Amino acid sequence: MGAEVVNVKADPYNAKGDGKEDDTEAIQRALNDHPDGDYIIYLPHGIYKISSALTWPTANGKPEKDYRRTILQGENMGSTIITLQDDVPGFENPDFPQAVIYTGDGPAQRQRNAIRDLTIRTGKKNPGAIGIRFNAAIQGNITNVKVQSGDSAGVYGIDMGFTENIGPLLLKNVEVNGFDVGVYTAGTTNSMTFEHLTLGGQKKYGLDNDGQMIATRGLRFKGNAPAVYNHGTDASLVIVDATLEYDPGKNVAKPTTAIVNEGQLFARAVIVSKFKSKIKSTVKAHNEEFNNTEIIEFSTQENHQLCHSPKQSMRLSVTETPTGSDQKSMYWTSITGDYGGRANDGSDDSKAIQSAIDDGAETIFFPPGGRWTINRDIYLRNRIHRIIGTEGKIDGKGKFIIEEGTFHDITIERFSTFGSGIINNSKRTVLLKNMYVKSFETSEFGNGDVFLEDVSVGTIQMNYQKLWGRQVTMIGDSKGAKITNNGGTLWILGLTVKDGNTILNNFNKASAELLGVNVIASDKAKNAPMFINDNSNLSIVGLKETLTRGNPYVKIVEESRQGSKVYVLKNTELPKNESGGIMMNLYTGYAPKQGHNDSPKASMAKELILVQPNRLKLTGTVEDDGRGDGLCRVPVVWKKGVGPGKVTFSDSTEYETDVSFTASGRYNILFTANDGYQTGADTGKVYVFDKRYTTFDHSGDNIPSGRGADTWISQFDNYSPHGTDENLRVAHDKNDAGKIYLKFDLSVLPGPLFDVALKLDFDPDSIKKPVQLNIFGLKETAKEMNFGEDKLGVDWKSDELTWENAPANLDQPGGQFNIRKNSGGGIDTKYADFLGIITLNPKAPLGAFLRTPTLTEFFKRKHPSNLYTLILTAVEPGETHIRSHNSGKDVAPTLYVGYYDNTRSVGGDAMDGGYTLSKVNIDIVNLECNFDLTVGYPQFVQIEIINESGKRMLTVAAREVPGEKKINFKFKAKAFPTGKYTLKINGEAFNAEQKFFILN
Repeated sequence: MGAEVVNVKADPYNAKGDGKEDDTEAIQRALNDHPDGDYIIYLPHGIYKISSALTWPTANGKPEKDYRRTILQGENMGSTIITLQDDVPGFENPDFPQAVIYTGDGPAQRQRNAIRDLTIRTGKKNPGAIGIRFNAAIQGNITNVKVQSGDSAGVYGIDMGFTENIGPLLLKNVEVNGFDVGVYTAGTTNSMTFEHLTLGGQKKYGLDNDGQMIATRGLRFKGNAPAVYNHGTDASLVIVDATLEYDPGKNVAKPTTAIVNEGQLFARAVIVSKFKSKIKSTVKAHNEEFNNTEIIEFSTQENHQLCHSPKQSMRLSVTETPTGSDQKSMYWTSITGDYGGRANDGSDDSKAIQSAIDDGAETIFFPPGGRWTINRDIYLRNRIHRIIGTEGKIDGKGKFIIEEGTFHDITIERFSTFGSGIINNSKRTVLLKNMYVKSFETSEFGNGDVFLEDVSVGTIQMNYQKLWGRQVTMIGDSKGAKITNNGGTLWILGLTVKDGNTILNNFNKASAELLGVNVIASDKAKNAPMFINDNSNLSIVGLKETLTRGNPYVKIVEESRQGSKVYVLKNTELPKNESGGIMMNLYTGYAPKQGHNDSPKASMAKELILVQPNRLKLTGTVEDDGRGDGLCRVPVVWKKGVGPGKVTFSDSTEYETDVSFTASGRYNILFTANDGYQTGADTGKVYVFDKRYTTFDHSGDNIPSGRGADTWISQFDNYSPHGTDENLRVAHDKNDAGKIYLKFDLSVLPGPLFDVALKLDFDPDSIKKPVQLNIFGLKETAKEMNFGEDKLGVDWKSDELTWENAPANLDQPGGQFNIRKNSGGGIDTKYADFLGIITLNPKAPLGAFLRTPTLTEFFKRKHPSNLYTLILTAVEPGETHIRSHNSGKDVAPTLYVGYYDNTRSVGGDAMDGGYTLSKVNIDIVNLECNFDLTVGYPQFVQIEIINESGKRMLTVAAREVPGEKKINFKFKAKAFPTGKYTLKINGEAFNAEQKFFILN
């Protein structure tokens, strides 16, 4: 095999690798002689001293083929060392840095570049040095590589942000020591995957991500700078299973933050030691859980769910990629020579490959740079343990079919292309590594474990297997889903998908966890859901969709469970990035099989308002961990708790339902969820009213009356009206107080009112903490009420009212009202009554809402004008604004009213007059009397017996009477003289009389 690889120590390059002579020219010539051919430039054991940058080859006038398909391969990390001389010209200026190894710029994608199994040293006194400027795309990697500064100086250990279109790629088992930044990443198009990256001794940041999409597992950091800095437009970072340790070093630096975040971040199982703080994020965390030393889970976006599931990601168990066979290369079998395989001539090499396998070969390799053809299937059986492509290509119609063999595992690696696909019919563990393959599928009997590492694959079909993937790229059109997971377990760190269609169809109790998903949508995206989770378990972490030609995925996830209907998460429910694609940091859709079953948490709106005869839409939500019966959505029930009338739900078992009420009043609505074992419930208040009056100059039916109004008065410009202002100012200020006047017209109220509430609208962002306002009601004890010299009356106009002529106004700013002294608040209580305090609270369900008996009693008073004025003053120093009718009728100060309807009962049944009354029944012997009374609405009633001369003989009752309940009242007439009497009933909504005769 050795002669098939470009060995830089062999002729014609003759690099020394002795650490003394300059090998720059020899290695560069080996690179230049082998462009764009998947060549392996091999550096055997040795120290290769260089004095300038090593640069990937160009392709002789074909820019699209420059800087790609080149592999720099050492013998191992410890024995192959490339070292830059100390104090080299060109590496002295950090403002104009230069790389020791430079793999070429973009924007064209540079496929299949790799650097493996070596160490790079940037020497001393080279502060402008960068260890590697690495560019790879679709499939490429840096594996088993150490980058080290001789004196900690240098700009970047590894720079992957110097040009566009870097990635997808994999860094694995990479160590960087020193430099300002250990690894720098940037760009907005592709993605990068890191596993077992070790950083230490950096001056600014260990990992600096500027806008790129990164998925990393097993990060290790030790130093006195922040370990991670995640920032930039559309930056997305997934970091799991990391250990970050603060080390002050020789300079005894002060502790800092471990992770500095300004983008989308998901962190899980991150051990943080000795840092000042774990995370400093300018983006709000929606799901965070810490203990003393660990970031258990942290996400900068709320968890998205369709079926009930835990809020946390799924955490499938992870198995490390096996190392594979280590048979010495001298025993490897080439398909050329005696077996007759011929590269690059288009002849069918199927027989040569199958013969080598059937002859008992343990390791088969394909010489580098060759294209091989198979037009019939190849069966991997007997002793075959490893197939090495050495970056070769296999085309043709044939597939590779894995069968049982001597070894329990099989490795296939380092192919530029690999036939028409792979089928696993065995229980063997399969490792695919550093390769392109059209498809990978398994039969239902082929249930061995599968490992993919730095693999580009068209489609994956799983049947009950376990699959672990690191940096998987899926490109190309497919008729169905790119991944079908039938009952298997799938875990992928770093998944990039292009060309539309469904990415994953997860079904038949399958499990899938995807960490770092980069979706590049195309024309077909609009026609298929991105993910399907059918009675299975799914966890998606760190998803980014990039639109190149528009056509985003409309449906992001479709999910159903145990025969439920299919629920859909749409792109309109998720935030967008600059390309127009969605960003989704965490999706969970799984039912855990273990753990404590917590009660479902049912939630509904705490307070709602309805104006009759409209219906109200109720929406309930349930948080549940998916345990219990494991249903997609926990069964729920809506029902009435308390309230005066009947309540009807359009569907009392749906999460969303319409509700109607037969009568106004306050209702408690119960929303209950049951997961089969535990129950959770919530209660909401619904205030039902019959009319909505506003200061927008209408009388409750949107009919202008010309008498409603609102304005505010100013102490500063005390003679100026403010009736045209869109906002009403209320202020407790010694020299510039403000008070608000609201006038409501109740002249067309259909019946006696029994319930009143006031609602004010304001800008919630303008209020930092709750603000209290005094409310006073202007008295009207006579038709021509006089409030003093030069004061306006109850019919004041908003374009006339000022500080000087406002009724009941005192030349005082406001302040606390003293109930015992009946004074304070800046209002003259000779002309106005204190009705209470309304609070403007942006966190309250209804903002600023007041419904009290005192307020209702004020509006029950008979005002000859049918006008009712409320005056608002500030309790505490400061100023506040509420919206006026000039801002629109929907936000104008509003008065909600419930009134007695004497044509029906509280339950909605017809009831003429609002009551029914039986005849007075008289026992002529004992003169014991009784009668039945039913009222339509709950109300206070007073029942008296009056004689012929109008004198009250007896008070039978004076109390609250419930609605729609027939009550029997009794009284004794033994002391009554013979004569005619009247049963007189006075209710809030009606008056009734009945004559009867007593013979005594």
